[in-house]
Amino acid sequence: MKLKMSKDIILISAGIIIVSASYAFFIVPAKLIPGGISGISIILHHIFQTPFGIVMLVINIPLLIVGIKVFGKMFGIRTVIATIAVSFVTDGFAYFLKPLVFDNNNLLLSSVYGGAFLGIGLGLIFKGRGSTGGSDIAGRIMNRYTSLSVGYSILLVDAVIIILSGFVFKNYELILYSFITLFLSSKAIDIILEGRDYARGVMIFTSKPELIANAVLKEMNRGVTGLMSKGMYTNKERTTLYCVVSRREIARLTDIVRSNDEDAFIVVENVYEVLGRGFRRR
Repeated sequence: MKLKMSKDIILISAGIIIVSASYAFFIVPAKLIPGGISGISIILHHIFQTPFGIVMLVINIPLLIVGIKVFGKMFGIRTVIATIAVSFVTDGFAYFLKPLVFDNNNLLLSSVYGGAFLGIGLGLIFKGRGSTGGSDIAGRIMNRYTSLSVGYSILLVDAVIIILSGFVFKNYELILYSFITLFLSSKAIDIILEGRDYARGVMIFTSKPELIANAVLKEMNRGVTGLMSKGMYTNKERTTLYCVVSRREIARLTDIVRSNDEDAFIVVENVYEVLGRGFRRR
């Protein structure tokens, strides 16, 4: 338990620093709107010159209460700490490290790097079983009760706020750049939480299963499973092969199949995790 708690603290702490840096150095100065409470806070910051972090903290209070009720006290404690930390660290970076702020005239680079760092930071905080409030809580609630990933849940929640920001700032290019930020942050969150697909599952429909299976076993040292299947068009039973290989082995596997059966039908699918001999755990 102590080891797990220490790991969570490290993940949340690293995420707080990265999220705060993305806001202070890229997103807020460029008026990019990543959606949610942070997006509203950025709008208010530029209109009324209010501190971005403090405004975000105040607006987050109602959602923090909801988050505690839905996910429990432990989640609530971590979320409150992370939310307060992000608010003050962001304002601290903006005040003390202002010379490091990226040129906000280059909206493309600001949106790309701001979105990537924001997603990485949020992903680390989520991985440490915390949250920074706002649409993060809404996204986690949607993920809990629907089949949507956390990243895409946040994407849906934030889209409306991004569109509204273009009308507020009367700069409709900001909408397009803000969507780049939001998309990259959502993808980065999913990569941190779920990992990149590092393996491929391959189904091979062939009239020469024994020949291909032996070639894969001998030349690639990969296991192959024969599944009894029935072609509904031909109404004939045959063996369908299934195997799991790494991404870099796909080309080699395809060559082996084609060299033994040019008419083979191959289906390749992404595999997010493989537990077993020949593959390391993600």
